[in-house]
Amino acid sequence: MRLIRWPQGQGNAIEVPPHLGCRIEGLEIIASFHTHPNTGPGHLQEPSETDKRAVREDPDLKAAHFVGELVISARLLYLVSPDGSVSELGDTEKMLTQA
Repeated sequence: MRLIRWPQGQGNAIEVPPHLGCRIEGLEIIASFHTHPNTGPGHLQEPSETDKRAVREDPDLKAAHFVGELVISARLLYLVSPDGSVSELGDTEKMLTQA
């Protein structure tokens, strides 16, 4: 398995590189992720409607092997499934430090 980082976003937008057929650099995309690191008042921690729509409506993220997009917030880790539904996976720190 190899982790390929997409370019850093600007503000609240990410410029996703071409990923035809749920592949990048010849490799299958199993999952994608982005962060919601701002914790102040007015900052959304859970996946936004734009996050859900971006996964649900991306025709190149429809392969059987794609499990969805992780949204990493300060407190919770979320999964946006290919159909746009959202699940809370658990406490971010605990989930990311478990081996």
